Amino acid sequence: MNIIPTIGMETHVELKTNSKMFCRCYVLDTDLPNESLCPTCLGLPGSLPAPNKKAIEFITLLALSTNCSITNEGMFHRKNYFYPDLPKNYQISQFDLPVGTEGSLEIVVDGEFETVEIERVHMEEDTGKSTHIGSGRIDSATSTHLDFNRAGIPLVEVVTKPLIKSSKEAVAYIEELRQLVIDLNISEGKLEKGNLRFDANISVAYEGDKELGTKVEIKNMNSLKSLEKAIEYEISRQTKMLKSKENIIQETRHWDEKKEVTSSMRSKEGSADYRYFSDPDIPNMILSEDFVNTIKATIPVLPSEKRKVFMDSGLSIEDSNNLGKSSNWIGDFYIQVSEITKDSKASFNFITGELQGQLRKLELLSLPNWVTAKNLSEIIILVNNDKISFTSAKEILTKLIEEKLEPEEYAVSNNLIQENDIDEIGKIVLEVIDSNEEVIIRISDGEDKLIGFLVGQIIKLSKGKVNPSVAKELLLKEINS
Repeated sequence: MNIIPTIGMETHVELKTNSKMFCRCYVLDTDLPNESLCPTCLGLPGSLPAPNKKAIEFITLLALSTNCSITNEGMFHRKNYFYPDLPKNYQISQFDLPVGTEGSLEIVVDGEFETVEIERVHMEEDTGKSTHIGSGRIDSATSTHLDFNRAGIPLVEVVTKPLIKSSKEAVAYIEELRQLVIDLNISEGKLEKGNLRFDANISVAYEGDKELGTKVEIKNMNSLKSLEKAIEYEISRQTKMLKSKENIIQETRHWDEKKEVTSSMRSKEGSADYRYFSDPDIPNMILSEDFVNTIKATIPVLPSEKRKVFMDSGLSIEDSNNLGKSSNWIGDFYIQVSEITKDSKASFNFITGELQGQLRKLELLSLPNWVTAKNLSEIIILVNNDKISFTSAKEILTKLIEEKLEPEEYAVSNNLIQENDIDEIGKIVLEVIDSNEEVIIRISDGEDKLIGFLVGQIIKLSKGKVNPSVAKELLLKEINS
């Protein structure tokens, strides 16, 4: 009988606000500890929280963009637990009245559309940061340093329903959510900076079972690669336990990046353990219809809508999805170029391959203003019409990024135009054949890989002017005649 994994994702999105969630302390991007603090951050007696309106606008925007129903009359709660980086001994969060409920997010997995169902989108504050000196783990550290710069930064927690079926689907979901918050301009979305942090809840059960298996939460996954590996490991671990009829414990486990295994951290708390109650210092959060409609009017073009535009231009689902994960100007530039070249695939390949590669090499974040859709399209069309080789196209592109030029004029003046005269190419082919009799014999004996060597010799003799495909076609014709 098949064993079926079930995965739910909990993702914390750090919002891009100037100040913290419940005080006026600045949100700082600094390695200097404890630079942005106040009595509210530290939970000192007498300090009172005041909600950040911009953060509430941002979470409403995210909830609407994930197709959630908005809770018009909500509130903040106190989530009670003790940890050194939580100075109040509780976290201001939301419990039964989150901002958004019953949403969904379209993702792409293996070239197919899937839908991830979202259970809730709620607002809370971040905790401080603990640095365990020595081993990096609290159980074997020599000391722990606390930095409260992060304490109180606005966080949105997005919780999916436990309906994700594979690690690949979980990764695709995080990629889509990350792109969404970037496009909404509500978060930097940088995993390496902790702007997005995610936990995976995993269980396994036999196919046909009426209930899900025991849920295990995995923490400390700081990249998409570690997320995929951690889920795969945990599915394998629980599957072996289920088959051998071992008892799977509901717990929180730590992902060890070096050993690539999970290890037990603590027993998993339930909502009752947190003793939620409404925060008496914060008034109820009323999101009026006018407020919600005002936010709705600011929704930009979403990743799913960008994908549709790219697919309508002729790209596959997979290519459209990949292009949608690039900077917005890359997608806009692709549309302009493909409209000129009338070749969506060639335009996509050249822009996402050669152009972006050159920009990365030169550490450029955008194009020089003289690189236009028109002159880039001219390079692609020259290749498509067999006037220049792909190698020459790369050379022209490199020069174009350095200085303003006309691609075809540059190709002509630098002898990059390919020779397409069949008779002239035929003469070069015969010359190469006559000079490589031993190679011809070996090809006749079955060493087909040497054909590429001869094509290279033809191109070398023509000083790069011969179209390789034409050269190969004439070469094979002569060898087989």
